[in-house]
Amino acid sequence: MSSRALIFDRVSAVRERIGEIAGSRPVDVMAVTKYRTREEALWAVEAGVDAVGENRIQEARDKWAEEKPRVPLHAIGHVQTNKVKYGINLFDSIDSVDSDKLGDLLNQKSEQSLAVMVEVNVGGEETKSGLTPDQVLPFISAAARWDRLRISGLMTVLPALRENSVEETRRIRQHMQEMADLWRMCRSEGFPWAPLEHLSMGMTGDWEWAVEAGSTMIRLGALIFGPRPMK
Repeated sequence: MSSRALIFDRVSAVRERIGEIAGSRPVDVMAVTKYRTREEALWAVEAGVDAVGENRIQEARDKWAEEKPRVPLHAIGHVQTNKVKYGINLFDSIDSVDSDKLGDLLNQKSEQSLAVMVEVNVGGEETKSGLTPDQVLPFISAAARWDRLRISGLMTVLPALRENSVEETRRIRQHMQEMADLWRMCRSEGFPWAPLEHLSMGMTGDWEWAVEAGSTMIRLGALIFGPRPMK
């Protein structure tokens, strides 16, 4: 089977499984295209993914500067403030906002209204970016000053399973429930600048649990494209 056909089959299988878990509740599928070719990414778009996610601004510029995909292009990796000027107007959404400094800079440099997501470090891991859960609501409350930014959701990278055990499964799923509760609580505030349509949670290894917990957007790389190639 060709690479294109495999991508189509995998996206179709994910859609079918989402339907089994979530019923009629919509869940967006983002294709994570780090180290993937433009051709592979466009095959995923043809197959019906809802968005494309890029981890690195330079790679995204090389891949999409001439013509963007026909679905929203998201920046999902940590955005260094010194790189904002190179890619801010390429993306439809910046999904990893986790500081006042970054929010101020995005608001300053954006040429038009820009969707952003607030990144949450729900597991409290030192190696990951993101706000702690208790910082999220005050951060969103203060975001009213950013007249060009629209907070469209919360995003998290969940901790990895440390071992295959019932206790570990329970730990990860508790983090997912914590994120879903936090998202619903922030949504209930009704901030005009923060409609929070999306909870971006779940990747190749844990996306089914995330959908069960209430995620509205999952980010899939290897599950759509196969094992990640070397850089």
